Amino acid sequence: MNIFLSRLTFFSALLLLASWHSFAANEAFKFGKIPDDVVTTKTYAPDPEADAAVLSHVGNVKIDYHVSDGFLVNYSVHKVTKILNKDGLSHGDLEIPYYVFAGRKDDVFGIKGFVYNEVNGKIVKEKIEKEHIFDEEVNKNYRIKKISPPNVKEGSVIEISYEITSDLFSYIREWEFQADIPTQWSELTFEYPEYYSFTQATQGYQKFEIYEEKGGTGNAAWTNQERVTNGYTVSSQVSSNSVTYNTTKYHYAVKHAPALEAEPYIDNPWSYSTKVEFQLQSVQFPNSARQILTGSWEKLAEELLQDEDFGKMLQKGAFAKTTVESLIADAASDEEKAVRIYNHITKKMTWDDRVGLYPTKALDKSYKEGKGSAADINMLLTLFLNQAGLSAFPVMTSTRGSGFLNPANPVRYRINYVLTLLVVGEKQILLDATNPSLQFGYLPLHAINFRGFAMIPGQSQWINIGNSAVNSEVMMVNMKILDEELLASVQRNFQGYGAARIKGKIAVDGKEKYTESFSNELKDWDLKSIDWENLDTKDKAVVEKYELVGTSGFEVSGDRIYFNPFEDVYLSENPFKLDGRIFPIDFMYNQKRQMVVNIEVPAGYVVEEMPKGLINQFNEKGLVYSYRISSPSPDKIQIMISYQVNQTLFEASQYAQIKEFFDAIAQKQKENIVLKKV
Repeated sequence: MNIFLSRLTFFSALLLLASWHSFAANEAFKFGKIPDDVVTTKTYAPDPEADAAVLSHVGNVKIDYHVSDGFLVNYSVHKVTKILNKDGLSHGDLEIPYYVFAGRKDDVFGIKGFVYNEVNGKIVKEKIEKEHIFDEEVNKNYRIKKISPPNVKEGSVIEISYEITSDLFSYIREWEFQADIPTQWSELTFEYPEYYSFTQATQGYQKFEIYEEKGGTGNAAWTNQERVTNGYTVSSQVSSNSVTYNTTKYHYAVKHAPALEAEPYIDNPWSYSTKVEFQLQSVQFPNSARQILTGSWEKLAEELLQDEDFGKMLQKGAFAKTTVESLIADAASDEEKAVRIYNHITKKMTWDDRVGLYPTKALDKSYKEGKGSAADINMLLTLFLNQAGLSAFPVMTSTRGSGFLNPANPVRYRINYVLTLLVVGEKQILLDATNPSLQFGYLPLHAINFRGFAMIPGQSQWINIGNSAVNSEVMMVNMKILDEELLASVQRNFQGYGAARIKGKIAVDGKEKYTESFSNELKDWDLKSIDWENLDTKDKAVVEKYELVGTSGFEVSGDRIYFNPFEDVYLSENPFKLDGRIFPIDFMYNQKRQMVVNIEVPAGYVVEEMPKGLINQFNEKGLVYSYRISSPSPDKIQIMISYQVNQTLFEASQYAQIKEFFDAIAQKQKENIVLKKV
């Protein structure tokens, strides 16, 4: 979004900011006390183009004593959201996840709220009722309270508060200070007794308005009832007891947090959001031994490998023995065995789009049905590879849209995906069999998420999750100038993600629909024919051949022809538009693209002007681009372009140089070739 002062005069900015003064001075609203001018205002001053904005999001978390249940975690949350236009209407809804684990649970209660609207010049305040609140059971451990407030429209202010009581001490909910819309004020306090020890970790790029830790006190009170015998008389004696204990209190706040928005070449903005997490380290009550509760990824891996619903399933592979023996019968190497098994699983199994750590059913049942979750399919792949005598192990990780796993915070709820690690000699190969269009060794894009933890008995370890395989494309173009238009014959050879994209689209849509979509995307070109080779094989490049006629980048003026064969070609526009950036630049996978364009100069014309060549490199050949042009004969022009991504991740501090690198490419590919009539 554009910076505010670039759109408005300074005087107008002052007027708009003044309209928000009523809550800017007191950042957190009191429940039920939303000022009228907050309801009537039409824009959010710090970001006038926002569809909606979180005006206030305040959480208080406290571990204190309950007579009937002992110590519990108590959450109190109050959120105020402003809807600014129709595109922001969905931000009026709220979802509250809650959990049930092995007899422990969250109890969500006290949900209340209002929707404020301006109607005929007056503020109307409508209550959120029970019929606006729904429950959804996602799985046996995970549920969601869904709140859909009434009469949400442009200009509405939605206010919701709720409470949670939980005995899940090891899972203190993380607090996100940012959202996919701008946030005016986000604040969290967390207070706990001296009997508990927590670590806290913050991440993100926003400045904290408040960041402090201080001490306090709390009190636990209870009663004891004892039977007292006095001769032949038995009576009850009630005594009251209490203890005062010290507490630790964390307090955080962030002001004017911008919306988390997708930018070119970023894996997932939420991976870099400003947030705080807590991890329970130990518990020690008076006159009791200290309990160390901090787990480790190694310990979690051991537990999972011994779990009947996870690791033990890999030992039940008798059903696969005959199939595996047939698949690898004449394989010349271990890697060839693995390729055959991988191809078999991708052909046999259909992914149902579900993710998660645990398989959804017994692996022999999934195999028989031919359909399953990502965990079902990749655990099957691991089992089949083991049955072939190969060293294969499950890898726990999270999907690209779910954030990174934190090595310092070993928690199961962060894990929602399983890959397969194959070890062949000194070589480690990560595999995922959910996409039948991908070649052996290529991971689906949703699975490339920085790191995962390989569960190897006695040797579990962190591994980088990326693609060592190179995504490549070679494009050959022969062009002729016919009267006042161009004829282009194109052949493109794809390996990797480009090949998977074409095969996947044709498999889903069919060739006719794919051709229609391809034709509609062309600018100033007419598609005359198109065909493909190797759509049914994984070990060969997909070949796409087509012919075009059009006027793209072509102009006749007097006795000269001006044309640019790259007007709408890849990299002709710089993908990096912003002046600055706070997130890393992630190209995801290595790339190698080559293009050779042969141009036939029409009779009666000579080459008057050609662009100069260019060789552009950045960060020790992390990015490489070359443009070479020549006229090997009076009637021929040849252009050769090469583009390589050899380093996939760059720091935000390198953004200016990367933007400059792509600027140079875009400018070069805009330059014309000039032919003169003789």
